[in-house]
Amino acid sequence: MPLFTSTRLYVAPFSSSFGNNSDGSLLNPYSSLQQALDHIERNYYRDISSSQRTTIYLYPTYHFVNTIRFHQAHSRTRLTTMKQEDTAFYEQFTAREQIPRRLSRAVISGGVPITNWTDLGSNVYKAIVPSTILVNQLFVDNQRFSRSRSPTDSSLYLQYDAPLKDPTQARYGFQYVQGMFDSISLDDAMVVVYHSWTTSHHYIDRLIPSNRTILFTNPSDRPIGTFVTQGKRRFHIENICNSLPQNSFCFNNATKTVYISTDGTYNPMDVPIITPVNEIVVLLASADANSPIEDIIIDNVAIQHGAWNIGRTQQADSQAAAFLDYAALYIANATAIVVSNVEISHTGSYGVWIKEGTNNINLMNSLITDTGAGGIRIGQMNIPTHPTNSIKILYNEVSYGGNVFPSGVAVISHRATDVTIVGNNIHHHRYTGISIGWEWGYAPSYTSDVLVQGNYIYNTGQHILCDQGGIYTLGIQPGTVITGNVIKNVFSYAIYMWGIYLDEGTSQVVVSNNVVYNTGWASFFQHYGANNTIINNVFARASLNPPPQPGDDNPDGDIHIGLAESHTSLTFTRNIIYDAYQGPTHSAYKSDPNVIASFNDNVYYNPYATSLLFGSQQTSFAEWQKTGQDNDSLIVDPLFLGDVQQCDFFTVRSNSPAAMLGFANITKLSQWTPGCDIDGESGNRQFYHW
Repeated sequence: MPLFTSTRLYVAPFSSSFGNNSDGSLLNPYSSLQQALDHIERNYYRDISSSQRTTIYLYPTYHFVNTIRFHQAHSRTRLTTMKQEDTAFYEQFTAREQIPRRLSRAVISGGVPITNWTDLGSNVYKAIVPSTILVNQLFVDNQRFSRSRSPTDSSLYLQYDAPLKDPTQARYGFQYVQGMFDSISLDDAMVVVYHSWTTSHHYIDRLIPSNRTILFTNPSDRPIGTFVTQGKRRFHIENICNSLPQNSFCFNNATKTVYISTDGTYNPMDVPIITPVNEIVVLLASADANSPIEDIIIDNVAIQHGAWNIGRTQQADSQAAAFLDYAALYIANATAIVVSNVEISHTGSYGVWIKEGTNNINLMNSLITDTGAGGIRIGQMNIPTHPTNSIKILYNEVSYGGNVFPSGVAVISHRATDVTIVGNNIHHHRYTGISIGWEWGYAPSYTSDVLVQGNYIYNTGQHILCDQGGIYTLGIQPGTVITGNVIKNVFSYAIYMWGIYLDEGTSQVVVSNNVVYNTGWASFFQHYGANNTIINNVFARASLNPPPQPGDDNPDGDIHIGLAESHTSLTFTRNIIYDAYQGPTHSAYKSDPNVIASFNDNVYYNPYATSLLFGSQQTSFAEWQKTGQDNDSLIVDPLFLGDVQQCDFFTVRSNSPAAMLGFANITKLSQWTPGCDIDGESGNRQFYHW
C-alpha cells in the first residue's frame, strides 16, 4: 500500500485581503476552488508518478462556481470545509465588512446571486439579470421559492377540454377550455401535463382560437390523454407574471426581469437570493474509463443550486425523469470515490448521478434534499459499454424530491451490478422511493446482486402521479435481495399505488423481512415475472381507502399477482397479512386466472370479522385451500407484541401462530417512528413552506 504525503491548499473567497501572492497556503490562500484545482493539475504533470494526496480546505461560505471539473490529474484529492481554527485565523486579519456570510460549512454553488432588487410596492420586487441567464428556479435565504403557477394552489389542477384526435398531433397539444389562456404570456409560460407515471413539460408554440387548440414546440412521450383515469386531463401553467402569490417568482425572458413577491417579513437586499445556472455543479469524471479518476474524498461540504434546462423541441417526459442527462454531482469513469457527510440540495435535476465506468463508489451519511427530480441515480439506461458496479449508498437521508419533475425517483439504479442500498431514510418524494432495473421483460438486464436493506421509505407518491411503488423493480435480477425495509404511506393520485411492486419481468428476486403498511393499493404486487421468493414479511393495512376520485378503480386488496405465464411466478411463504378493512369482504390475495404460484405457512387476519377472499375467483379460504394452496396456513390473530394501533408490526409473541409456522421477528429500524397516520392524505402536498 503506498504511503501518501500530504499537501494542504486553502481557499477563501476574500483572499484579496492577503495580497496578490496567492499560492494556496494558509497565509496566502487561493480565492477560488478552480485555482486550487489548477494548482493540483500543474503538480500532477510535473511528476505524474507522485503519490501525493492534496486536501483542499474551503472557507465556510458560498463558493459560486462554473462547473467544477475533477479529472484524472486530480486523483488523490480531498475536498472539505476548513477547520474552525483556520476560519478564525482568517477572520481576525480581515475587516468585518469584507468577510462574506459565514455558514456552517462551505457551499459549492452552481448558481449566481441576484442583488439589484427594485421595490415595486406591495412586497413585490424586480431585478434585471444578465442576458445569458434564464431564471426558472429561485432560492431565497436557503428556501425554494415557488415558480408562479395557475392554479396557485399546488394541489389543484386545470383540466383541458379534450385530447386531439390525431395521435401524432396529440403529443403536441390539446383542446383547451375557452378563456383558459387569455391572460397568459405565451412566450414565457410553460405547460406541465400529467399523464400516469410521468409529467411532460411544454413550451407553447401557438393557440388556434377557432377550434380552441393549443400547440407546443416539444412533444410528450405518448399522446396527451392516453391515460384517462390517471391523467384526468390535468395540467398546470408555470411562470405566470400577471399574478404573484406570496413567496413566488416569475421571469420575463425578453426583458431578463425576475419578479418576486415576498410575505413582507424581510428585505430581498438583506438575504441571499440565488438562481442556478449550471446543470452540473461538481463533475468527477475522467475522459477514458480505462484511465479513471481515482481516490477522491468529498466530505463536510454542501453542493447546491444545480440548474435545469429543456430545449424548445426536446421531449421532457420519461419514466423516472430519465431524459435529464445531468445532476448536481455527476460521477463517471471513476473509482475509489468517497462522498461522506455532504449536503446536496436545491437542484433542478437529480442530486447525484453515478454513471458509466464507475466502481467502488461510496455515498454515505449525507443529505440529498430539495431536488428538482429524484435524489440518487446509478448506472445508465442503455446497454453498458463500461459497466457500473460496486456502488454503496449507505445511511443517507433522501427527501423532498420532485419539485420540478415529479417522476424523479428517490434512489434509482438503472443497469448496474453489486449495488448496496442500505440504511437510508427516504421520504416525501412525489413518485417511487427505490427503483431497481431498467429492462422491461426477460431480455438481459445487466442488473444483478443489488441489496436493498434496512431502508425506511415513507410518504411517497403524495397523491400526484400513478403506477408507483415504495420499492419498484424491473427485469431479471439474479442475486437481488430486498430485505429488512419499512415502507409506509404510498399513495398515488388515482390508481396503482403499491408497497413493493415487482414490475415487468422481475425475476430471481428475494423479498424478505420487510414491513409494509398504509398503501393505497396492495402491500405487494407482481405484474409478471419468474421465480421470485416472498418470505417472512408483514403486509398490513392495505387498500383501506375508497377510490380517491369518482370513477377510479377500487383498490386491489392485500396481495396481487397480475399476468399468468407458463412458469412459476413466485413462492409466498411465512408471511403475515394483517388486513384492517372494515366491511363484509376484502381481498387477501387476487390474481389473474392460471397464475402459477406457491402459497403456504402464511397467517392472514382481519380484526373486524371481515371475510377474506383468495385467488382469481375470490373464493373463501376453505375453497382456496382445496386448490392445494395455503394448506398449512391459518386465518388467526398473529399476536403482535407491539401495539398494532401504533403500527408496530415487527414482533410477534413466542406463542404466535405465525411463529409456529416459522415466521421470525423482524428487526425494528432505529429511524422508524410509530403511528398509523397517513401523511398528506389531504392537503400538505406542498413540500416547502413559509
